[in-house]
Amino acid sequence: MEQETWENRSQGMLRSRRGMKGHTSPKPEAQSCLQNVTTQNTDQEKAKKSLFLKGLITASLVLLGLCLLCFGNPTSSSQQAPKNPTVEAFLSQFSQLQDRFPGQSPHLWLRGRKFLQKHLNVSHHTQPAIIIFTAARTGEQTLRCLSTHVADTYSAALHGGTVQIDGMCKSRLQSDQAKLEVDTELSSAFQARSRAAVIHRFELLPAGATLIFYKYCDHESAAFKDVALLLTVLLEEETLETHISLQQLEESVRDFLWAKFIDTRTPSSHDHMDSDKLSGLWSRISHLVLPIYPVQTIEKEGCHVHTKP
Repeated sequence: MEQETWENRSQGMLRSRRGMKGHTSPKPEAQSCLQNVTTQNTDQEKAKKSLFLKGLITASLVLLGLCLLCFGNPTSSSQQAPKNPTVEAFLSQFSQLQDRFPGQSPHLWLRGRKFLQKHLNVSHHTQPAIIIFTAARTGEQTLRCLSTHVADTYSAALHGGTVQIDGMCKSRLQSDQAKLEVDTELSSAFQARSRAAVIHRFELLPAGATLIFYKYCDHESAAFKDVALLLTVLLEEETLETHISLQQLEESVRDFLWAKFIDTRTPSSHDHMDSDKLSGLWSRISHLVLPIYPVQTIEKEGCHVHTKP
């Protein structure tokens, strides 16, 4: 009896332990539900991330489109508004000269326009704008006419006038007298709000008189910095080569002026031109040397025929 009772107790304890073990293990249905919940959470997170990325990409594309619309549209209001009314006025009138003076070098219109436009667009000037226009004998009238119109176009944009000095009229004067007259005419005109000067036939000025342009063309201490000085030089050649480079042209004008102004037979003095003085002057006036070719109607009938609006 005792043995049976002990066996019964042992079997009861074993069944009790098995019952307890079965209670602690999750049922298969519970495991399946837990996996479903975890999978749903992961899918929701992925969906949220995907939606966020799509929204970010869409916003970026919209922003890029707005930027292209604002900055890439040539008709936008920011590009329609002139940056500088003075420059706009100059460009409008300068472009008309191309029709009035056909047959000119592209350098004349491109380089000349950029050079003067840059000077007009500067708020604080450090030196004047200086251009040498040159032509051969067959283009004498066009040289005078076109240089005057470029000067007028520049000064008109600034609501100023143009002063013209003729080297031929000064050629018979003594150097001191010619220098004094040129100085007086330039100073008086610029003080009276003229904004451009044309020195016609610069090569005909007495050599010593040209030293006055140290005062007006210096790189740092020019007497008037917010003006344009246009010098014309008529070369001795009958015609000017059509496709001459600007460097070759500059060298031709330089050699021509050296031959005209330097006289080794004359003793050196303060008002006498020598190679060193001319080198210094040349460095100040040779910022840009541009060719001018003849317009036949102007050469035959005068400047007014072809240049009236």
